[in-house]
Amino acid sequence: MPGAGPLSNIQLAHVAREHYVNGKSRVEISSETGLSRFKIGRMLDEARERGIIRFEIVSTPGIDLDLSMRLKRRYGLEHAVAVELPVDTDEAAQSALGAAAAGILHELIDHDGVLGLTSGRTLNVMARQLHEVPCRAVVQLAGVAGPIQESGLEVIRRLASFPGVQPWPIYASLVMSDAQTARGTLRQPGIRAAVEMFDEVTVALCAIGSWTPPNSLMMMNPAIDDEDRRRLLGLGAVAEIASTVITDTGEVIHDLDDRCIAVTETQLRAIPSRVAVAGGSSKTRAIRASLSSGLLTGLITDAFTAARLLAG
Repeated sequence: MPGAGPLSNIQLAHVAREHYVNGKSRVEISSETGLSRFKIGRMLDEARERGIIRFEIVSTPGIDLDLSMRLKRRYGLEHAVAVELPVDTDEAAQSALGAAAAGILHELIDHDGVLGLTSGRTLNVMARQLHEVPCRAVVQLAGVAGPIQESGLEVIRRLASFPGVQPWPIYASLVMSDAQTARGTLRQPGIRAAVEMFDEVTVALCAIGSWTPPNSLMMMNPAIDDEDRRRLLGLGAVAEIASTVITDTGEVIHDLDDRCIAVTETQLRAIPSRVAVAGGSSKTRAIRASLSSGLLTGLITDAFTAARLLAG
């Protein structure tokens, strides 16, 4: 083979194009050029060494691909996204994660799917970022937990404004004062219709509330009094998804189940894809507990939190 002159570079570029661009095998190129397939292999190696062949792996801007893949492997997730942040604050995480969730929603669900949503500040950011909703219906998975502007109702209201999307809201508090009131509420036609849609949900996007340290809309609910909080914290509550309260080891605490208007643990586990959108230092312990519970198949978080989850 000639030295590193122009003709040599042209030959290398030709072989490289045939193989990598036109998809021809080394045997096919060998047959066309009269060179052995081993020679073709050496030419491809030399083309890489000279910089004639250059590889570029393109990832979504603002996503730490390495951390995302490590999270996916570590926790056995179907989906994992670690969003890069300029600073490690809860506020920065909410803004960036909401935007990221809006950007990849079309990868999680199709137009025949049904999207379930819980309450949360981050999910409200997501709703404000969306320009379309790639599904046929959106279902509120839990009653109103905190301020109306941060509730699942507000998310549903925003998403229902898009054409072709059927909303299924829950006009009720997440937690009731007692089990009898909760049963009566669940018999209301509109709420019953939304609850019956839980079985149709194909993708759930969930916020995660933290009980230790306190950063939870559920804890703010007026129906949960100081005695409730003390009892649940005494049982080891550190996190919640919808109304499912979780300990550090991933065990579920069922003390409030009969007072809640929300998707149950069993119903949540039956949803094929269950993706949490949560991050920030105050949520790290709660996210780890939620991952330990097996309730999640995916996580959209920030790179700082991802690093903490991998270090723990």
